[in-house]
Amino acid sequence: METLDETVPLDRSADDQRRAQAITACCLAAAVLGDPDLPGDRRARALMSCLGVLTAAHPIGEAPPMARFRAGLRGPLGNLLPRDVDTTGIAGLELLDKQGRFTDEAEDLCREFLMPSAALEEHWPWERVAAEQEERRVYEVLRRLPEAQYAHLRAQLVDRPVDDLRALRRIWDTLLPQFYEPVAGWSWQQVRGWFFQCPDCGWPMRVLGSGPVVDVRCEAHARRGVAYTCRVDARTDGAPELRPVGERAVPVAAQPATRESMAVSRIVWRYVTLPGLLECRLRDHARRLGAEVTMWPHQDRYDLKIEFGAQVWRVDAKAWASPVALGEALRSARPAAPDLMIVVPDHQRSSLELLRHMIGGRGYRVETAKDLMAELTKIAAVMA
Repeated sequence: METLDETVPLDRSADDQRRAQAITACCLAAAVLGDPDLPGDRRARALMSCLGVLTAAHPIGEAPPMARFRAGLRGPLGNLLPRDVDTTGIAGLELLDKQGRFTDEAEDLCREFLMPSAALEEHWPWERVAAEQEERRVYEVLRRLPEAQYAHLRAQLVDRPVDDLRALRRIWDTLLPQFYEPVAGWSWQQVRGWFFQCPDCGWPMRVLGSGPVVDVRCEAHARRGVAYTCRVDARTDGAPELRPVGERAVPVAAQPATRESMAVSRIVWRYVTLPGLLECRLRDHARRLGAEVTMWPHQDRYDLKIEFGAQVWRVDAKAWASPVALGEALRSARPAAPDLMIVVPDHQRSSLELLRHMIGGRGYRVETAKDLMAELTKIAAVMA
């Protein structure tokens, strides 16, 4: 049984999560208050949202009202945080200076809490910041592992998006607190205490609607035909059954959402499992052709290194929902390796020209998975 290095932090407690939530909300609010060019109506909405997040972190009845919240953003941070969370080292920190500008100490605090600088400059909504923080936290944990353990753990998160608690413990005893959550707590992915795994990615599908018939579909693959309906019949103790309504809706059996049923968190599924499926598809194809493939070299500087004799492909697979957001992210970063190939899912072929235009001259090459596999197949035929 393998274990994580002792220096890797385990899953955060509820108090740690409340503390991080409160600090993030205060930092976002201070950045909003310190931006003189932000329109008043947008500032008001952002402050209201941040206060709502801060209120949820406080014990009931102890959160500050809006007037005290705004005033408190110009004073010590500890005055705004819940009294029952640890404020050691940050209680006296001030987010705004006397001129109303974000302080250097506040910038350092944001880095420690994995907040991107763009979140403060562009005034991201808290939900987007929270998702970004969780994604960065996952990769911080992964990248502290030795390279061999890193690759092994990445493969596990792709191959086992859902599994039994006892089985997972036999594989990797400290994997669970970091990346998995009990499916029993996800009521939005259950029908009468049962859940259904997507036939494409293996993650629990979402249940939509109410009444005698509900929709069941995968968030990532519904548009490609992984969609079902399910009749909700409370009079029977048997497992609910899905009725396929999409072209790729193959039969899927219900599974009981017991306390032992675990699934990777949504962040892990979205940013590790989904792109990992694309990466493994490319790996398997290349190896069948006789290529040498290294997965996640240099702890994920990029995803695959494919070698056919003297020819080398360095590949970064991207399963982003928004090609525009992907293009913006790539445009602001240098390639992690020379001639890095960005590979997107086949269904995003129509976005290739847009991506190429957005990142032209940056040193990237952009293709679909099908294009890369065809290229490898052609090379293998020539070398045979």
